[in-house]
Amino acid sequence: MRAAVWNTRAALLYSLGGWTMLGAMIHYSRTSGGDIAGGGQPENESDPQAQQGPHHEVFVTDTAFGLRVTTTVTYREVQPPITRLLRRVKSFFYPNDVPPSEN
Repeated sequence: MRAAVWNTRAALLYSLGGWTMLGAMIHYSRTSGGDIAGGGQPENESDPQAQQGPHHEVFVTDTAFGLRVTTTVTYREVQPPITRLLRRVKSFFYPNDVPPSEN
């Protein structure tokens, strides 16, 4: 009986934490202008590096059966909202002279 009560309390605590994190992510992405798709304007429009598109790397691997596997990796400068949030939290605990977006 005690284990069932404890399990219920633990499940409620974990679900509360999960919904809180999800709500914080949604709130942060909406209030800070975060853009998951990456279609937003760069912060500094005169910066030539901010005007560049995504960086692509192509890896070609030949298998033993004569098949060729091509893997394309695309790097984008746009960070997901959760990454920006975690970097801001980290900069709160480890302050330095760099703005939170560059940590």
